Amino acid sequence: MDKKIVRISKDLPPMLTGLPKRMGKSPRIDIRYPCLQLEDTAQQNLREELLRSAKRLAGVVVQPTELSVPAMALVMDEALAEGQPEAFIRGREFTLIRTDGSVHLPLMPEWGEQVLKTGWACIHPLVRYMAGALPPQNLIVYAPRDEQELEVVWRIVQASYCFARGWIVNLDNRGEPV
Repeated sequence: MDKKIVRISKDLPPMLTGLPKRMGKSPRIDIRYPCLQLEDTAQQNLREELLRSAKRLAGVVVQPTELSVPAMALVMDEALAEGQPEAFIRGREFTLIRTDGSVHLPLMPEWGEQVLKTGWACIHPLVRYMAGALPPQNLIVYAPRDEQELEVVWRIVQASYCFARGWIVNLDNRGEPV
């Protein structure tokens, strides 16, 4: 069966359509590096489930980040990393799952706008307070507080994966295009 791959587009990818509005107030993010979430951090089991899901993405290795941030990096296989340079944080690292459960990732600006409008993330403080430190599409997605929020955060991580791959598709539970 051939897999239909649609190259990168400004249109909202399938996993970001219909994002529910995040309930409650946004947690505070420390503006000082490494810009961790200061409240409403994720329970360890939710963070571990997010890491388990990430390990199933095709062509992705989960390993400690090269940055001085307490996080695990999702690193794209070189042969699959066809996204634009702004799709990556450092090298082929495209997402950081931090010890507080929050997630640092870049998204195409049009996609990130949807995530921001629904209250799931904020612009990374280094974008706001240290011009040029990070490209403007870098976000911090708030740590999931429960299983339902984990599902939404996972959808956002999958969008970052597609941005790094350079395409939009629906992904199955193994991270393969369907």
